[in-house]
Amino acid sequence: MDKLIKFIPAILIFFHLIGIGIFVYLDAAPDLSFITILLSAIIVFVLESNLKKAIIPFGFIFVAGYLIELIGVQTGLLFGEYIYHPAMGPTLFGTPLIIGATWYGVIAGAATIASYVNGSKLGQSILAGGLAVLMDLLIEQVAVHYGLWDWKIGEIPLYNYVCWFIFGAIFAYVYLRFQEEKNKTAFWLFWIWIGFFAILTLYR
Repeated sequence: MDKLIKFIPAILIFFHLIGIGIFVYLDAAPDLSFITILLSAIIVFVLESNLKKAIIPFGFIFVAGYLIELIGVQTGLLFGEYIYHPAMGPTLFGTPLIIGATWYGVIAGAATIASYVNGSKLGQSILAGGLAVLMDLLIEQVAVHYGLWDWKIGEIPLYNYVCWFIFGAIFAYVYLRFQEEKNKTAFWLFWIWIGFFAILTLYR
């Protein structure tokens, strides 16, 4: 099992390279993205060192991530006014069920990277919040271009990034409170996603 885990980053890189090719050359790519997000989040979760403890931050971030997006979609009070499109997979009250997995994947990676910096969990959480915003900066460019979601005012509001930072830091703190060992898969997934969205941003 340990030998297999060593190959996980390479496998994730391989599939995301295929994903880049599909996004660039095939129109069906956006409709497959929610599957990749879900599988990536599941892989990160099952490779946590203590699954009994990890289920708490996983469940919290998954559910809370969905709920804050639900509030955002229905009221515009969080993130701004935006709508999701069918490419994000099955929805409930206009909000993709998969969105919680997106939050978990981003936060697990950002928090793990931040945990390598000496300091308090609060300080690491704030750093992780900043890393989450960096990820969202890239995600937004790709998501809007490929029709995953749209902003009603036609541009991404600064308020969106403020909310990402606040919730990212909160979720990271919860994650770090229960983390026993650094999740190297989450670490690599974060940078793979950064590279993935950066490349697609260049190809828009």
